[in-house]
Amino acid sequence: MNIGIDFVGITTPFYCNDGKGNFVLHKRSTNCRDEHGCWDMGSGKLEHGITAEENVLREVMEEYGCQGEIQEKLPPHDIFRVQNEIETHWLAIPFFIKVNPDEVTNNEPHKIDEIGWFRLDNLPNP
Repeated sequence: MNIGIDFVGITTPFYCNDGKGNFVLHKRSTNCRDEHGCWDMGSGKLEHGITAEENVLREVMEEYGCQGEIQEKLPPHDIFRVQNEIETHWLAIPFFIKVNPDEVTNNEPHKIDEIGWFRLDNLPNP
């Protein structure tokens, strides 16, 4: 069975920021499952046996190599999309996470082409 296809997947997206209005995003490489070359905020599927809060902090460490502090847990929402002509369904439980910009690194260079800091009025494309 395939997560997000045969049953609803759960993901914990995160919006990492410095507490001063700057957000860190990363550009997805060709080794990612989808959305190659697109800028992304970060996310990871919820692992069995841990809370959404534990999962999101683990994912921040995994992708950006730093500790994070949960600022806010946002309401869950459904994500319906088509991936390789197959309909998928995920439930997202998003978080705002405060990080120290001096500690943020590209901890997954095989999946992340680059990282950058942006303000909401100056987000990158695509």
